[in-house]
Amino acid sequence: MFLDKKLIFALSFILAYSSTAASGTFPVGCQVTGFGFNQNFLLLNENGNQAFYLIENHSNKPIQIELHETREVFMSPKLHSKLDPLQWSAFASDVQNQHLKCFTQEGENTTIINCKDVLDVCQYPHVKFALSNMGNYWVSTNKEQAQVIKDTVAKGIWLKWR
Repeated sequence: MFLDKKLIFALSFILAYSSTAASGTFPVGCQVTGFGFNQNFLLLNENGNQAFYLIENHSNKPIQIELHETREVFMSPKLHSKLDPLQWSAFASDVQNQHLKCFTQEGENTTIINCKDVLDVCQYPHVKFALSNMGNYWVSTNKEQAQVIKDTVAKGIWLKWR
């Protein structure tokens, strides 16, 4: 059984990676769904079920992305990521309507930017998570798309597309 899981993960990675170059920006199965933009924010996870997103900084400057709490919470992790130009990150979420803000930082100056202007986003709507991988967290950050997918698969997240 253990070998079967390794084989499934390897095939998932190979198919997702090999189809990336052929299909354009997003790998096979990663769809433009399950998110939106509102004001300057990226809103993830419309329904609150465990979800998985790939996020690319398509701009020519480094940006930072940070969780912006819109409701009262006792404790919440910062959930911050830096994303260089043309680099990717993967985000897992089990919280409905997560607001992420985008900004640049130069010295002491922070400038909020519209996430819609700098990010490309897609969701794997049929992804499978092991129970140990549930939650709200950055899976992999600031890497080439192929490496983000490889990191994701290595963590036991199965990127199904049907």
